[in-house]
Amino acid sequence: MKKLLLFFSVCLGAYQCFQAQELKMCGYQGYQTVEEVTSACNLQGATASINDTREATIVVDNILDKVGLFRNFLIEECENINNALAVTMPLEGGDIDRYILYDKAFFTKVSASTGTDWGLTSILAHEVGHHLNGHTLKGGGSNHKVELQADEFSGFVLARMGCSLADAQSAVSKLLPDEASATHPAKQDRLNAIEVGWNRGNGKTIVVKKIEEVENPNEITAQQVIANYLDAIGGQEKIMEIKTLFKNETMTMKMKASGIKIDSKTNRELLYASPKNQYSEVKVSGINMYFLILNNKFYQKDKPKSSWVLKPDVNVSANEGNGISYIYEFGVLTNNLSMKYLGIKEINNKECYAIEFPSFELKRDNSGVLNYQWTKYYEVSTGLLYYEESVLSSPSNNQSTTSKTIYTDYRPVNGVLFSFKQDMAMLTSVAGNETPSTTVTEYSEIKVNPTIDPALFNVN
Repeated sequence: MKKLLLFFSVCLGAYQCFQAQELKMCGYQGYQTVEEVTSACNLQGATASINDTREATIVVDNILDKVGLFRNFLIEECENINNALAVTMPLEGGDIDRYILYDKAFFTKVSASTGTDWGLTSILAHEVGHHLNGHTLKGGGSNHKVELQADEFSGFVLARMGCSLADAQSAVSKLLPDEASATHPAKQDRLNAIEVGWNRGNGKTIVVKKIEEVENPNEITAQQVIANYLDAIGGQEKIMEIKTLFKNETMTMKMKASGIKIDSKTNRELLYASPKNQYSEVKVSGINMYFLILNNKFYQKDKPKSSWVLKPDVNVSANEGNGISYIYEFGVLTNNLSMKYLGIKEINNKECYAIEFPSFELKRDNSGVLNYQWTKYYEVSTGLLYYEESVLSSPSNNQSTTSKTIYTDYRPVNGVLFSFKQDMAMLTSVAGNETPSTTVTEYSEIKVNPTIDPALFNVN
């Protein structure tokens, strides 16, 4: 792990803000210099293990377990920062590392001020909210909108943990000034956001008015469509029970490029310790290969007993919808992300609710900034996801790829419906030259909560 760099993008659980050159940094309290943080937070020893047993990591994972989400960042202790911070650090090759940094002495003071451990839990939950909502990828430091979103998530999580509203608000109530700043809302606004989240999380499931209860079709919301989909595949409680996952898939690709036809078939066995920690055995053309994705890093080996080799030149998908839940829509509903309901559209003679999800940018060293936009279509009659369309474009390089995927063959696995077949048509355009291709993915087996051998995810 590289030392914390000066050129990183930071969005912190912040209430006062400091800004220097390319670094935008906000801390829970007080001002800090770049030198102070980089000196205290040498991340050389940061761990990528899925078996991290340190106290702060356990607390954060307990927070996430209450909402059925998974951690998509590392947690490191940094002495003498008197703060808690959510940090995104870019690495060579366009990849990123994300951290929550904390000072144990600072947490001791928080507990003394609030008279309860809920205060420090709420601060950690606030930082978690920044990462899960993708705030730490956008740069620009803190602003009222992202701080209130993180506050709302904190209230939501603490309600799920059995915390009272007063205790969930204790850190903000006891430690923060009344007045708003240029980057952070006033205390009362923050308390209100925590209360909104607390009310939303005060139950086993997130309650959203059902679509059939809406009298005017024009008043249907994206959240209702997503909640309807989650109910259709088995319900929120069943989704939250998915901790590990196994898939056996076969991908058949057909492509014609420069007059040459390419037909290939690949078999993959995938074992997930979490949505973003994946071990896979791949067989293509009689050759076996082994791959590991562990906290946004990609490893490869040719034999089961060989050592893992880190491939820093291979970029792992940075789709912020991935990594926090096996069911993307569940993470969206939990985080209350912004979506746009586009109305009812007809796809292949099927009426579907169309939902536009938040677009995002991928930064790649070999292709600059890539823009990703996507829309999903949920069948009106069943509530199930039927069709998805996405566009990945690089305006600077005059390149784009449009993908259209149809989801079929839903089958129940431990009470949750999974699509066992996906047909995808892709059209890649480079400087006006178009290359079409098709990929059919079929699953012969999907297992929920299989036993995982931790040794598979050990890169040492």
